[in-house]
Amino acid sequence: MDVYGSAIRRFDHLRRSPALAGGPGGHKEWLHFAVHAPGLDVLVNFSVVDEPVGGQRPGGHHAGPWAETARITLLVRDERGWTGDVDTYRAQDVDVRTGEIHMRMGRNLVCYEDGAYTIRARARGRDIACDLRLAPACMPVLAPNIPLETGPPIHWCVLPRSLATGTVRVDGVEHTLSDAPSYHDHNWGRWKWGDDFAWEWGFGLPDDPAEPWSMVFVRLTNRARSRTMAQGLFLWHDGVQRRTFREHDMEVWHAGYLRPRSVVKVPAVMGLLHPEQPTDVPEQLHFRAEVRGDQVVGRFDSEDVAQVVIPGEREYNVTIINEVSGRVHLSGQVGGEPVELHGSAVFEFLGE
Repeated sequence: MDVYGSAIRRFDHLRRSPALAGGPGGHKEWLHFAVHAPGLDVLVNFSVVDEPVGGQRPGGHHAGPWAETARITLLVRDERGWTGDVDTYRAQDVDVRTGEIHMRMGRNLVCYEDGAYTIRARARGRDIACDLRLAPACMPVLAPNIPLETGPPIHWCVLPRSLATGTVRVDGVEHTLSDAPSYHDHNWGRWKWGDDFAWEWGFGLPDDPAEPWSMVFVRLTNRARSRTMAQGLFLWHDGVQRRTFREHDMEVWHAGYLRPRSVVKVPAVMGLLHPEQPTDVPEQLHFRAEVRGDQVVGRFDSEDVAQVVIPGEREYNVTIINEVSGRVHLSGQVGGEPVELHGSAVFEFLGE
């Protein structure tokens, strides 16, 4: 029985760009998935983005026309570290269905049917592929109209816990997954890369699937991370959201910096524009939350990072999305019940 399907279809359907109906352009939308298995992390992102026909004007001003660009980002981390790429698809090879959960780009597909997400993705220039079925194991949450000081809000739907079954191939080695812990979110809006904002986002899933707690952390700041615009910690227990900590309920701080020996950058050509290796990714991210007798403390320990490099829309610069694998630790008490969560995680740090 598809106990989560009604909410998933209601919250997670594709919105698409207003420009398709003659409205304003600049829309961004993506379906993001993360899967953990012993010795393996997999990130898959299907996106459609409005881009100006004829190129971006300096300063980011563009009245139109716009055209949608479809991309897939596929990253895999095994014992050798991160590897992956970003592929772009022509309009004639793309089928994105407004109001549904369905994106096809060439032979790649993400859709929701028969109570699960189907994901098929293959990197064009690399021997990296995944064929997975993700069965939801909790209720999704919709968080619309998250404010930005510099423009329209960001909208977000999150499904923190699923079970992934299928195969992942990396450089001739095939990994078979069975009920591997997985995460999904869906973002859309009309922000511009290069505006004065940054985010810190991440999730935690327990190593033991019998453990009932799951968590998602999110924080929006200005680009210098000196001012917080919004933050939250979301907790699920046995598939149901049990507690949300927000804004002044929370304290967040960093300790140290991750200093990897090398950093994989995708798409590879963008690494030429940003060849530096140092990152502003924290070695540890700490948080504490408390409200009405419920309290938790948590920590994310960074281990390895891959970077998605995006051209800026305001100036001739780049935005860096740091995809950071690591471990999360959470403990406390909610509703009189003990909270304990230790497991694999991916946190994302938006930077320059």
